[in-house]
Amino acid sequence: MKKILRVLTVTALLSISMASAAFAGTWKQNDRGWWWQEKDKTYPSSTWEWIDSDGDGMAECYYFDENGYLLTGTTTPDGYTVNESGAWVDQGLVRQRAADPFTAQAVSQKGKKLYEEASQKTSKLPGLDMNTDLHMTFSYEGLELSASERTQLKYHDLNTANMEFLFITTSSMFGLDMTETSFYTGGCYYTDDYGKYKMYIGPHDMMEYLPFKEPRGEFGVFLDNLQIAEDEAGNKILLYSAEAKDLDKDLNSIYGEELPSLSEFQFSQINGRITINAEGYISNETLSLYMTMTEEGETMGVSMNINQNYNNPGQAISIEFPSTEGYEGVVY
Repeated sequence: MKKILRVLTVTALLSISMASAAFAGTWKQNDRGWWWQEKDKTYPSSTWEWIDSDGDGMAECYYFDENGYLLTGTTTPDGYTVNESGAWVDQGLVRQRAADPFTAQAVSQKGKKLYEEASQKTSKLPGLDMNTDLHMTFSYEGLELSASERTQLKYHDLNTANMEFLFITTSSMFGLDMTETSFYTGGCYYTDDYGKYKMYIGPHDMMEYLPFKEPRGEFGVFLDNLQIAEDEAGNKILLYSAEAKDLDKDLNSIYGEELPSLSEFQFSQINGRITINAEGYISNETLSLYMTMTEEGETMGVSMNINQNYNNPGQAISIEFPSTEGYEGVVY
């Protein structure tokens, strides 16, 4: 009985705290417009404010001018878009965030489950057509340098006698352009990395030496401060941001030894968007990462933007291979 009473008491207290958070202020209007009045009669001005107007646990973001009036259907002084209701709109969606920790936890659990299910379903497809664009900008004492890489991957029937794939990487770094192509067809692997070579190798052995990782959603470790939305096409959209703490650990869990110098970086911000189509497959993942690196008292800023498209997931994959002429045979 005592345990039941404790549960009821805690539940009641949580309900009261959540209600007070939802109704801590109220919208006011006069002939000049709308403003938000806090419980203590103050109001925000020249600032953004997250407000859960309808008490559903998810808050929208609004901008108030220097006189405290809500801006609507315009661009704010800092360059963001607000709709006719005054809510911040980004990439065609009203941005939201959880107004309390209980809603945040529920949305996070739901979003991570959606992502994991879509990731598993996508990775089990017999074939995929993907392209990934990576762009990095390095800023140091007013100077900016950029580097980019585009990978194109098509495959079908991995680990079977019918396996084929085409993998192309094009990179541009500090004025130097490079393209590397590798493909597997007819039981033969072709590559132009450090020369043009071919080798006959069975599909099961080839799986151990794939020049790419088996595609699978990789950004689940970053899913925090989640918003789940749906666009006009019926796609589910996961919008997220992550705190900088332990970000190097998360990145190392994905890339392993590929990023050995992460300890030299300080991460400041990460934002992303994941699109899951109506059939439950991942169709797009974007990630923006901001960091600084300090060495011997000098600091360099680094921004990284990744855009990964899964083209028509679930559809049959047709691969047009480059010419196989001019490749030197080597023994496997």
